[in-house]
Amino acid sequence: MPLLSDDSRGFAISLDLLLALIPITIILGFVAADMTNLIYQTEDTVFRSSMDRAAGDAVSTLLETSGTPTNWELNGNPNIVGLAQYNTNTNSSMQGTIDPVKLNAITAPEIQQLIGNDYNFNMTVSTIVSSTPIKFIGSSASNATNVVRVQRVVQTSQFKIVSELVGGQILYTGGVRNYNAPSFQTTSFSNQTYTYWIYFGNVTNFKSASVSINNNAININNLINGNNNNATQINSTFLNFNGTTPVNNTVSLNASGSFPSSMDFYIVQTPNGATANSINANTVIPQYCNFTFYLWSKG
Repeated sequence: MPLLSDDSRGFAISLDLLLALIPITIILGFVAADMTNLIYQTEDTVFRSSMDRAAGDAVSTLLETSGTPTNWELNGNPNIVGLAQYNTNTNSSMQGTIDPVKLNAITAPEIQQLIGNDYNFNMTVSTIVSSTPIKFIGSSASNATNVVRVQRVVQTSQFKIVSELVGGQILYTGGVRNYNAPSFQTTSFSNQTYTYWIYFGNVTNFKSASVSINNNAININNLINGNNNNATQINSTFLNFNGTTPVNNTVSLNASGSFPSSMDFYIVQTPNGATANSINANTVIPQYCNFTFYLWSKG
């Protein structure tokens, strides 16, 4: 004999359905209660992804390109800024090697153009070994609640070498010997904005030298063994310029000393206002540095 009559079967089905709806109703209740949080988390993920992309794209442009034009630092009028040093021999950007002159010349509005108007930023470059700051630009992130941080290891220096003879290229083997160094370029803007210096490093037994810039002789009579040689400023009238078009400057030198003698030779470009004492191996020779970029939303 059946437990339920035919008339009771509809009641049993309704009861089963009601029991099945109870957990579904509970689940839907939890989902509805947590919907605001789910929407917030989704929006936060999308927003964070957008910030990550903006910061990453900005850092890639700064460190992997030389900007447009590639020599924008000589004329002070970039379309897009990039910090990578440009190799004129290969016509390519040296990714991860920051041009010190570009680093000094870059401005906050130029970086703001890269990231857009929705974000604030700051950028720091400091040496890894001594944590010596080389460049800080941007605003403080102390009150920001959601900050993206991008860090890279780069090579740079405080001042830029524009011509050099290093690594045993200058050796005294007897007699008088002339050395031709690579030429360097200047413009009217660069001659007004930067100062150019002669610097000797790793000096061994050389006592004096004569450096010629575009056939203008500069005599240096106080070479000292080691790296503590004060730099000698190049008279700006010795340099070539032709408006905004970069023009080559020729460099040659000869030196006298006892046998055996050797040294490294540099032409260094600095911002106006730099002093001879500030030009030394630590500020001229490229070092490994931390490049740190912070980005956060405005408002």
